[in-house]
Amino acid sequence: SHIPVIIVTTKDQQTDKIWGMRQGAKDYLVKPVKEADLMGILGTVLN
Repeated sequence: SHIPVIIVTTKDQQTDKIWGMRQGAKDYLVKPVKEADLMGILGTVLN
């Protein structure tokens, strides 16, 4: 079974995002995250 991963972090460097995506994350969000952004991404990942 495939479990989607969304990284939510305070690390905002481009190298951190690249690392996260290479690890298999579906998305990489930097805190603070807007509720609308999170809900949109969750809706996309869960469909």
